[in-house]
Amino acid sequence: MQNSNKTQTPNNKILVVGGGLGGIRTALDLAEAEKDVVLVDNDFTIGGLMTQLDRTFPTNNCDLCTISPHLSESNRQEHIELMSMTSVENISGEKGNFTASLRTAPRYINLDKCTGCGECYSAFPECVRFTPGLDHRAPTCMRYPQATPQAFSIDLKKCEDVQALVKVCPAGAINPDDMPINREVKCASVVLSPGASLFDPSHLDYLGYANLPDVVTSLEFERILSASGPTGGKLVRPSNGEQPKKVAWIQCIGSRGLQKGAGSYCSNACCMFALKEAIVTKERFQEDIETTIFYMDMRTFGKDYELYLNRAKNEYGVRFIRSRPHSVLQPEGETDLLLNYTLEDTTEPLQEKFDMVVLSTGFKTSEATRELASKLGLELNDNFFPVTDGFNPVVTSKKGVYVAGTFESPKDIPETMVQASAAAFMAASELGPATETVVAEDEDEAAEELLERDVSLEEPKVGVFICDCGENIGGLVDVNTLVEHAAKLPYVAVAKAEGHGCSRISMENIRQTIEEEQLNRVVIGGCSPRTHQAKFEDLLQKAKLNKYLLEIANIRDQATWVHPNNPEKATEKAKDLIQMSVGAVVKAQPLAEQSLPMNKNVLVVGGGVTGMTAALNLADQGFQIYLAEKSDKLGGMANNLLKTLEGNDVQAFVGDMVDRVKNHEKIQVFTRAIIVDHSGMPGMFTTGMQSGKQMFYRQIEHGITILATGALSNRPKQYLLDESSVVRTQLETQRFIADNPDQVKQWENVVMIQCVGSRTQENPNCSRICCQNAVKNALAILDVNPEARVFVLYRDMRTYGFQENYYRLAREKGVIFVRYTTDRPPVVEAEGDKVNVTYYDSILSMNVSVTADNLSLSTGLIADTDSTEELSMIFKLPRTADGYFLEDHVKLRPVDMPVPGFFVAGTAHSPKLIRESITQANAVSARAHTMLARDEINLGAGIAKVDGTRCAACLVCVRACPFDIPFINAEGYSEIDPAKCHGCGVCASECPAKAIQLMQFEDDRILAKVEQLFERVIA
Repeated sequence: MQNSNKTQTPNNKILVVGGGLGGIRTALDLAEAEKDVVLVDNDFTIGGLMTQLDRTFPTNNCDLCTISPHLSESNRQEHIELMSMTSVENISGEKGNFTASLRTAPRYINLDKCTGCGECYSAFPECVRFTPGLDHRAPTCMRYPQATPQAFSIDLKKCEDVQALVKVCPAGAINPDDMPINREVKCASVVLSPGASLFDPSHLDYLGYANLPDVVTSLEFERILSASGPTGGKLVRPSNGEQPKKVAWIQCIGSRGLQKGAGSYCSNACCMFALKEAIVTKERFQEDIETTIFYMDMRTFGKDYELYLNRAKNEYGVRFIRSRPHSVLQPEGETDLLLNYTLEDTTEPLQEKFDMVVLSTGFKTSEATRELASKLGLELNDNFFPVTDGFNPVVTSKKGVYVAGTFESPKDIPETMVQASAAAFMAASELGPATETVVAEDEDEAAEELLERDVSLEEPKVGVFICDCGENIGGLVDVNTLVEHAAKLPYVAVAKAEGHGCSRISMENIRQTIEEEQLNRVVIGGCSPRTHQAKFEDLLQKAKLNKYLLEIANIRDQATWVHPNNPEKATEKAKDLIQMSVGAVVKAQPLAEQSLPMNKNVLVVGGGVTGMTAALNLADQGFQIYLAEKSDKLGGMANNLLKTLEGNDVQAFVGDMVDRVKNHEKIQVFTRAIIVDHSGMPGMFTTGMQSGKQMFYRQIEHGITILATGALSNRPKQYLLDESSVVRTQLETQRFIADNPDQVKQWENVVMIQCVGSRTQENPNCSRICCQNAVKNALAILDVNPEARVFVLYRDMRTYGFQENYYRLAREKGVIFVRYTTDRPPVVEAEGDKVNVTYYDSILSMNVSVTADNLSLSTGLIADTDSTEELSMIFKLPRTADGYFLEDHVKLRPVDMPVPGFFVAGTAHSPKLIRESITQANAVSARAHTMLARDEINLGAGIAKVDGTRCAACLVCVRACPFDIPFINAEGYSEIDPAKCHGCGVCASECPAKAIQLMQFEDDRILAKVEQLFERVIA
């Protein structure tokens, strides 16, 4: 049998340095686009810092579990070579032709033999590191149950009796004669995503971290809460093992330049990290614990982050104190910690007792990453982060070398994932096009690999495997009780507890049990199918079973997490879920998947900077692009911007991009374009639009849709806007400063009011861009008129990341920053050709009035709800409550839409800066390329089928289908083209004759669940 495969030339590899979440995402995007990747990390396992977290915000979102599929997926990818315990010794060469010298340290364990049983840890606990972040011993390391590779590592220098350690391993996996391996890798480009270190507060005596055990860092607190941590997820004080009653978080430790050795920047993620930990703590202990966050500014500027802050305040009762604590002490003979602080409106010292204090430590680059940057010749800034392009933050000073994640700058998970995909696209653009070659395969071997057991004539034989998932499941319910219950159910041949069921060892155990016991159906009692379905489907395929003979009982999300204070009810509910899943899987039948050829044209909706960037990216790769812009010109909101905060020329950048788009042979531009209809399947869409002055109608056939429709400048009716000539938005102020410098030189007082129209009941989220706009315009005014007095009235200054440096510069130049509260907002009154602004100064404890020559309102952005609402209806896509498009997964798939083949970028996703929009445009280019690289797209098996013998040709399904798929065929009954069916199930629900079944959701399968539930209730 001859197969045509796309292959890369031998030196067309990409080196990805760093095995954290960013490096994994980069490698996966490249591999899915059929690029060869070498992924190296100097740690024992792949996964990085995020593998030490249990959950992110919003809560009930288990990072440990959502990361593990990425790890295992990267391990399965044929295009990815994983190299743990590997350091980069040197990289020489230039873009397109790098040579990397790699050194892999000896693990002293044979990976093929190691089962990860932990016998070495049990026999030699004094020389095992098992809980990173709280235990600094270390010859053996396996951080978490889903580790990749799932094997320990030994440092022989720390073992006193090596032979005894060798003998204790039942698998004979310990190899004391292991040697380091040196190798060279030729690569076309390099992506650096080695992550960042956390600030070490040990030298800050006033915080007591070095000598007070109940003062911990935020990561250490996370490990205490973690199901895989040292206490099994039980929150206890390190000093005495008792549950704390009062916990305090202190923000900005190691960030914003306040302590010795701290970075001058904001570490971006710390506020949300503290919020998440405080909410998780309150979720578990309710009124039994008090949580307090001491902060300077709460920087919840991400998508829906402000809503999370409001939930912490209003729903969970987290206490917020705006203060910089002076010291943390422990009086002699006492167990409590004494925290000393003052409030912003008083100099009176205050003291309060807490059981634990959590230090929110920021990010910093490690010595190892600085050395690596030096070897590559990368330019670094004053804080030792890479200097990157002003409009494209993944592009470094060295051509062919790209950065992503916290090594580029401090950031949280969604931005890391976006940058990782962006870096993947930039790195892949260095490669030559894939060439078509013919590869011979052994036909019998290929057939054997794809062969599934025919179980159609077998009686159902079900295997039930229940995960305890540490504290997430086993910490609340008795897993053994669930196993005993499952074993008594009809058709269940095997019932087992499998610990962390998604770990490599547990999955191998499940596979062996399926084969040995000849099971023909499987139920997994564990986590969400949203994150684990594909992983267990792959497991069934490896066991030669059809992957649709699977049911997942989501006992974590639907039982233990929703009933955290009622173990009995959670256990009974888990029994119900397992019994229902068994009943359904008994009715399951093997299904065949459908596939379609991939149309490699791309429709980009929106002609701003984001849309043009995505269009140029993919057009340069040879794909035909249709760019639809609803206005009469390209450029979007960027046409109104002059300079970025860093001083980059926006107009020159946009003008060049517009010229390139208009002159690109692979881009067809439609202005005044309106999308009017849409049909088809992922990979084979047909979209109708009207465009041009005459509004001609045309249809576009394409396989990918990118939404980059942008947002609108907010213009609320507040503070005399549109009533007084001296009241302007920040956008208008920027233009006025550039066009009227002589008038600006005459200004004596300038007032800026932040959060105008944002963080309100009507528009609850932060607009993200406003604080940096205020700082940018304040500095611009002082450049023209150094004598001007500039007042910035703010609620929280959210100059995240390196913007903090400009905030500090503004203060140094004399800009006066005054905080106001929502219960005492500024008051603006007209006074001739000026305005009078009155605000309450909490330090002076009095009202202050300023007669301003110019009042600038930071009005931010709002979603273009008319546009997004119309497009969401046409494309059947979800939106957030405030009108932005809703991504598929806020953390792991931040630019993918829930409908395959749709992607979102720029301010259509949420408010963001130009460089952030461009990064998302690069990211969607990478994500789109993972589909465009295929010649076919798998549609799955979830399609509707018609039983012609029962169909009455009543036309109900024809009328009901939102995609116009069913039709009455020549034989006189309804027919549904499986290549076009979206699997929505509307026709199946409407058919009066029950002639239509939606595969995977057949009536008998659904009814079996209901019957099993009622059987439990009656019993």
